[in-house]
Amino acid sequence: MEKNSNVKIEKKQKLHNLIQEAGMLITTAGFCGGAAFLYGDSSIEIIKKVLLSLIAFGCVLFAIEESREQDKFLFDNKNHLWRFSLIYVLFLIGSLFFPILPAGGWPFLAAFVGLMLFSNQIIGMCAGSTLLIITVLLGKSVSAELFLLYFISGMTGVIIFSYLNETFKVWLPIMISLLIQMICLCIHEVLMVNEVLAVQMLMIPLINSVVCLILLLVILKFFSFSIIYKHRDMYIDINDPECSLLVELKGFSKEEYYHAVHTAYLCDRIAKKLNLDDAAAKAGGYYHKIGVLKGENSWENVQTILTDHAFPSKVFEILKEYTDKEEKILSKETVILMFSDTVISSIHYLFSKDPNVELDYEKLIQAVFKKKTESGIIKYSNISMGELEEMKKILIKEKLYYDFLR
Repeated sequence: MEKNSNVKIEKKQKLHNLIQEAGMLITTAGFCGGAAFLYGDSSIEIIKKVLLSLIAFGCVLFAIEESREQDKFLFDNKNHLWRFSLIYVLFLIGSLFFPILPAGGWPFLAAFVGLMLFSNQIIGMCAGSTLLIITVLLGKSVSAELFLLYFISGMTGVIIFSYLNETFKVWLPIMISLLIQMICLCIHEVLMVNEVLAVQMLMIPLINSVVCLILLLVILKFFSFSIIYKHRDMYIDINDPECSLLVELKGFSKEEYYHAVHTAYLCDRIAKKLNLDDAAAKAGGYYHKIGVLKGENSWENVQTILTDHAFPSKVFEILKEYTDKEEKILSKETVILMFSDTVISSIHYLFSKDPNVELDYEKLIQAVFKKKTESGIIKYSNISMGELEEMKKILIKEKLYYDFLR
């Protein structure tokens, strides 16, 4: 019965996604064709521009489907494609009017970044490029150099904002991306158009930067409201030791519950010291064995529980890498979870054999790190040797805490 219900929900979601994607495709072609007609293009030109916009948006659709299949969406964007659709349609409308503006006044940086934040890097690049192509097609005598400069500034924005997480430190990426765009537009105005330096030539790039700043702040406000703060509230709930799911784990097995609490403590300490996503790492510590509530602690059982309780996507990523034996460990937070869990498990095991034994914690932790690194289990992860050494030092410093595990 439950299986049939899940199949119905999955079919409904697929139909919903298909309608949204078809709607964006039709809107792209219709708006592009309509704008070309209003700009006075011939029938042949209109058909050419519509076909080119459809081909470009076809790449966006392919990127969306590939990301959905490979589960590569950022945050919870996979289940909320409407946010991407909204940003896309708004900037699509804007791209139809941009040819009226001076060539250096198109705010495409905000478009690229906004589309990326509500999907992922590849989709954001494809969608931003599609809108840029439409504007270039509708414009008169737009140079390839101008397209390239906007593409470079958009690509830079996507790369820089890719590091945005729940800590929501936005001002540095905003300033860097605006600076890169300003340089690109100044190159266009000074070197490509006028070929002489004059202060008034910097006015259009400057106005563009101000407009992009305003648009970025609006987009980031929407982003924080719909994703960041929503996730923070969720983390507050799931990282509470008295959370209903953890209470259920405690009733099932006090040993597993306290193991989770100790692991979460270490994950939280390490992630904060390394300036990583401490909320997600802590949740990984709490729930890395939650699958036992359904019998075996397999990824399938863990995934079912996480889905039923609508956990953040980052926790899915961490626990999939850790519990699914076919997955490679890539995330730094997963590496933290692995070492924290192994250290707690090793100390618990030794205390269970002899509660009064005096352990050399530093030697034990050194041995754990040596064994794990030599096994090659973290060779694909993006954690550095410096971060591993810092992690080791943090774990060694927790000697007093380990005595509470007796």
